[in-house]
Amino acid sequence: MVLAQKWLTTAPWIRSTLSVSHPQKIKASIPSYAGWGAAVGILALFFVEVTPLFRREVFAKIPVVGGFWQKKLEDRARAD
Repeated sequence: MVLAQKWLTTAPWIRSTLSVSHPQKIKASIPSYAGWGAAVGILALFFVEVTPLFRREVFAKIPVVGGFWQKKLEDRARAD
């Protein structure tokens, strides 16, 4: 009756992910995921900030701080 035991008939990779999918563990890890997501998003914005297309089409249209990039675009246009 060895095969009657559930832990032997379940694949090892399923056994290792079952504990992660518990609702309480998911709720507990949401702040960590949100923090990592915000950090990756900010890092991505730093990488694309140097391209004029993103300055003009994305960053210059931000309501409060868009003027910063608009001024950069105008200064660059005068220099060219």
